[in-house]
Amino acid sequence: MSMRNKISAPDMRVLPPTSRVPVAPGMQRVRGAQVGATRIVVMRGWAKGLWGTAVMGILAFVATLGGCAEVQRAAEDAARQSGNERLAGVIRGTGTLVAGLLPIGYEEESSIGQAIALQVVARYGGVVEEPALTRYVNLVGRAVANTCDRPDIPYRFAILNHDSINAFAAPAGYIFVTKGLLKQVRNEAELAAVLGHEIAHVTEKHILQVIQRSKQIAGVTEAGLAYANQNPAAFKNLIDGAVKKLLDEGLDQSKEIEADQLGNVFAARVGYDPLAYVALLTRLRDLKGDDRAFFKTHPNFSSRIEAVQKTIQAEGLKTNGVLLADRFAKWSKRI
Repeated sequence: MSMRNKISAPDMRVLPPTSRVPVAPGMQRVRGAQVGATRIVVMRGWAKGLWGTAVMGILAFVATLGGCAEVQRAAEDAARQSGNERLAGVIRGTGTLVAGLLPIGYEEESSIGQAIALQVVARYGGVVEEPALTRYVNLVGRAVANTCDRPDIPYRFAILNHDSINAFAAPAGYIFVTKGLLKQVRNEAELAAVLGHEIAHVTEKHILQVIQRSKQIAGVTEAGLAYANQNPAAFKNLIDGAVKKLLDEGLDQSKEIEADQLGNVFAARVGYDPLAYVALLTRLRDLKGDDRAFFKTHPNFSSRIEAVQKTIQAEGLKTNGVLLADRFAKWSKRI
């Protein structure tokens, strides 16, 4: 697999997390929406004719593709004023359909991520109350996140009070690693790769793709905070489905392999040794074998190890990076 960006020079500085939040899709198109609405108003004189109706419908469809609710409403109003309620209904329905296909914006993603994170914490016994250790994990995680392909959102890392060996990522940068997995990690480079794997799920929006499919099936145009307030039962169903996929069924194996590959590249960009992740996966395989019941939400270890090794070679990752075993041991003894 070819990564999008080659590894950069090692940089062991732990950078502070950014607070800049990206603008949600559609928020920068207000000026275009105003122009589009003006064009639709001009076209109202044609609305009674066959060609006018057809052109108005096409313009409304293009407007909904652009995510401009103002243009859609203007087209719907124009159709209604022309006496064509049927066309108005089609325009409204088209907007609902296309909105379900549009990318999920950050505000909506944040609402979804918070809801999923709450369920993860509840199911896995809460979080470990060790502020110093949690701060250390956050510093390592944020150093890796600053090298990823989506560094401009806040990333938050927490330790789940559970002895199982696993880690999870919810949308909008909510990342969890279990106490059981931390006990298997031997050095900071391995920790960085584990967190990099979860960061990759966020950068590639893997769980959001599951949500997007669910929205399309349910005919839902949004799933953010406003929707949760308006229709809490439907919002809960979407979140429950995402949590079931994340915790019980697991994502597609190709997505897990992609997260392994990208996450190890992210960690290597900071300066960690990429072979550390291979060592961790090998040790876990020796511990539990390739029993899918052990890592039921991930592919077997052998295929993961092979994919990571191929990426190290294909991307030319330097295998003389740091491990920082002593520093990890200093903090991990708290668990």
